[in-house]
Amino acid sequence: MRWVTAGLKSDEINERAAAFEPPFSVSRRQVEYYRKSRKADLTAILAAGEQEALTEGLALVGVRVTKLKQLAALLERDIFGGFLWLEQVKGVGSGDVATIVNYEEFNKAEVDALRGVYEDIAKEMGDRKSAIDIPKDITVKFTWDDADG
Repeated sequence: MRWVTAGLKSDEINERAAAFEPPFSVSRRQVEYYRKSRKADLTAILAAGEQEALTEGLALVGVRVTKLKQLAALLERDIFGGFLWLEQVKGVGSGDVATIVNYEEFNKAEVDALRGVYEDIAKEMGDRKSAIDIPKDITVKFTWDDADG
């Protein structure tokens, strides 16, 4: 019924149904019959699915903010736990005169990622505006006093 509701044709339904145990199949006439005779039921099923999509999981701001906070915590643990600077190794030269150089490099990519997560949290909470509203109907009047020249 859900596939009929979603608008799949009989061949598409049969392709998916072949993976079931036991497999099943439907005819085009059956699909048409259910679409006509159960139109109200199908509409209700579809509406329930849409309602679920709009009211559960990542559709909820609180859930998204919780996930973003979890991601921020992981990145913070990494960065503040000793990975703000990364140890790097570079080979300089070649052959007998090659030298290995150890150096530290700022972990810019992960810091930028954390800043992006903070930005996303702020946007979800309504604390950041991505655009500024500038009135477009401003009228400016100039007056000239001929006596002053």
